[in-house]
Amino acid sequence: MKRLRLLVPAIVLLFLPVILFARDYKIVTFATETAGTVAFSHPVHLKSLGNNCTLCHNTLFKIGDKAAPVTMKAMEQGASCGACHNGKRAFGLPACTRCHVTKEVPIDIPNFGAVVFSHAFHLGLGAYGCADCHNAVFRAATNNPNVSMKAMEQGKSCGACHDGSTAFSVKGDCTRCHVVRDITFAASATFSHTLHLAAGYGCGECHGRLFTAGPDSRRYTMQEMETQKSCGGCHNGNTAFSVKGDCDRCHANVREVSFAAHDAMFSHKLHTQLLNCDSCHSGIFIGGAASRRYTMKDMEQGRSCGVCHEDKTVFGVTGNCDRCHPKTRDVSFRTAVAGNVVFSHDAHRQMYGCGDCHNGIFTTGAARVGATMADMGKGLSCGACHDGKSAFPATAADSCSRCHPLRDVNMAANSYFPHVKHLEANTCGDCHNDLFKAGPGNRRWTMPQMEQGNSCGACHDGTSAFSVRGKCGACHRETVEVAIPVKQTGITRFSHSSHTALYSCVDCHNAVVGAGVTARRVTMAAMEKGESCGACHDGKVAFTVRENCTRCHPVKDIPFTPSGARFSHDVHLKVHGCGDCHDALYRPGPDNRRVTMAEMERGTSCGACHDGSAAFPVTAGCDRCHPATKGIKYDLPADVGSVLFSHRNHTAKGYACSDCHGTIVTAGAGRKSSTMKEMEQGKSCGACHGFSMAFTVSDPVNCVRCHQRLY
Repeated sequence: MKRLRLLVPAIVLLFLPVILFARDYKIVTFATETAGTVAFSHPVHLKSLGNNCTLCHNTLFKIGDKAAPVTMKAMEQGASCGACHNGKRAFGLPACTRCHVTKEVPIDIPNFGAVVFSHAFHLGLGAYGCADCHNAVFRAATNNPNVSMKAMEQGKSCGACHDGSTAFSVKGDCTRCHVVRDITFAASATFSHTLHLAAGYGCGECHGRLFTAGPDSRRYTMQEMETQKSCGGCHNGNTAFSVKGDCDRCHANVREVSFAAHDAMFSHKLHTQLLNCDSCHSGIFIGGAASRRYTMKDMEQGRSCGVCHEDKTVFGVTGNCDRCHPKTRDVSFRTAVAGNVVFSHDAHRQMYGCGDCHNGIFTTGAARVGATMADMGKGLSCGACHDGKSAFPATAADSCSRCHPLRDVNMAANSYFPHVKHLEANTCGDCHNDLFKAGPGNRRWTMPQMEQGNSCGACHDGTSAFSVRGKCGACHRETVEVAIPVKQTGITRFSHSSHTALYSCVDCHNAVVGAGVTARRVTMAAMEKGESCGACHDGKVAFTVRENCTRCHPVKDIPFTPSGARFSHDVHLKVHGCGDCHDALYRPGPDNRRVTMAEMERGTSCGACHDGSAAFPVTAGCDRCHPATKGIKYDLPADVGSVLFSHRNHTAKGYACSDCHGTIVTAGAGRKSSTMKEMEQGKSCGACHGFSMAFTVSDPVNCVRCHQRLY
């Protein structure tokens, strides 16, 4: 009777306007080999065809199959789109731009960059149609061959029209297609196309005699230009001003050159007031990419700046450092064993001149060589002054902190080492490098190793200093809460705060539980035998590990997302213990496997209890475990449209879960999709949709009721 009551509204629904669903069809794009992509709009066509899908499907287009490409020639003979687009029922196929979107086409030209062909401009003239060029002159594709200017002058490609009669000629009107711009070069030089074209020069006078345009172009040095290459082909002193001697005609805004590594600056402005460019370029300096850096030692030998700065022509490069290096900076040295050391120029310049160190004791720049503490003890590097006479000794243990900044060292387990406190009674050499190797090569030691005299334990043995055993709080400022990843039960937390209120550290470490790298995971079975936590949690000293699972392992509701089911630990723990299910029925953790309803009905998993005797059966009361059902999406090909099955709609009409599940549709992992043909034969949805229970799956008018656009 329930289904009979639903039959009347179901029949009424069949007559609702299908146009409500038509809007859910999307745009379908077809990729063509020669003319880009074509977009087909279902909404536009459905509106024109009275929302009747069967006018095209499956006569002209078969749903689901990958349609074979159809040529324009075949369409002109009535195939595919041509069945309607014949100029009578709909616009004809020659109206190309109604389907083929035109765009601006960039054409890469070897050795010359790109030229943009404008469809909009040419079609906008009103004198040309697509067929004037396609496919006689150009194939509508992206792989048209490049055509040389010479070939165009002979009537090929663009030259078919651009011959000086039909349109401007490809010969001589270069800038009509090739956009020119000013080109910037190194050394603040700019080449102006506008200036040269205004002077009456044609593109062909330079391209490709003197210049190869595009990515294969190359830069020329001034010396090469002086031999008539590149700009020097004209700028030779006869045709135009010479490249030699008239530097500022092209290099209009030379810049100041900074040498960042040494805070030095070379001023072109200052030097050009006294000298010509060729006084330095290119005999002393080669500018641009071929330029090289010189050391101070090179300059002292008369190279680079040292050609003039030799104390005769102008001040020398030695002894006048601040004339070129207006400011100094602190230098950071990264040492292999003691972190970073900072050298302060400001502090040393108050007592010394630059020449006291540079370049006799220290070589600056790329030639600089690092020195070890042993080298300094022999008088090298800093040790030349820091010898205990001129300045504090570099190698004395009590001098380390004067250069090597000290800091407290934080280690694992929230412990720290205070350098300053230890230096009140010890020197750096007492520990470095015998007990500790400073820097990244240092290794960590376990507490048992320290108890045997290693690392901190060499002094902290109970005689020289307090023992590493029993004085935990002296180094470990505070304890941390420990999160233990347990494969079977997730994260288990151990609270130091709770335990240190009752016990001391050594009650557990290191006899019962190893800390740090010595820590190891122990199974529940091992704990029940007295290992690890089980040493105390034995039911005498503290609660037993076997009977009090939830004291350490927090329980939670477990959602089974695919089916909308939820398992409540709280509900079950009111009548059962953890051991009733774990590990016999369930193995906790990520390797637990999901069980189907069919398996549960045979007594597996939840079905071991939910059999109708111990608890309600799994075959009844679905909503007791599945409190919320959800829509199920069936992903289908784009040209068919995905389907969303709504549980809510069906249960609202009075159907129970068992009306479908177990008989018509298998839920969960065993679910199998059915084809439309199978449904028409009464399987799956077709059990109701097609047998007077609901609208039929075989009626093409009803396709859009299930196959809708879902986004």
